[in-house]
Amino acid sequence: MQGIRHSRRQLLRRALAVGLAVPLLGALLAMLRRVQAFSRPETVNIPADVSVGLSIVDSALVFRGEDGTLRAFSGRCTHLGCHIDRIIAGEAVCPCHGSRFRADGTVATGPATRPLTPLRIEADAKSGGWTAHAS
Repeated sequence: MQGIRHSRRQLLRRALAVGLAVPLLGALLAMLRRVQAFSRPETVNIPADVSVGLSIVDSALVFRGEDGTLRAFSGRCTHLGCHIDRIIAGEAVCPCHGSRFRADGTVATGPATRPLTPLRIEADAKSGGWTAHAS
């Protein structure tokens, strides 16, 4: 009987170890995918008729001033790389943890502590709009 209990314990320990390892491995792979997506260069086509104020255009945040000035930022939150998907009260809001960013890319409220990554903007003669590129 002692040998059976010992092997049963070993079996339970191994099952527990596998049961813990699988979710941890999944979480690690998800984190790696997020980091890869966060580090990929971005190119976004901004239409000529982009609205005045702060807008989401594909994977970028675009601010167009009343005077025609144009700024673009990566749409990835600098906290954990989530895709920012909404504008509330003139601020870009991350759906994951609620970080908020102003139209100039700076952090309004955390947990993010770093400003959004600016994108370089070039005029696009074909469309009359612009193209934003990761610098």
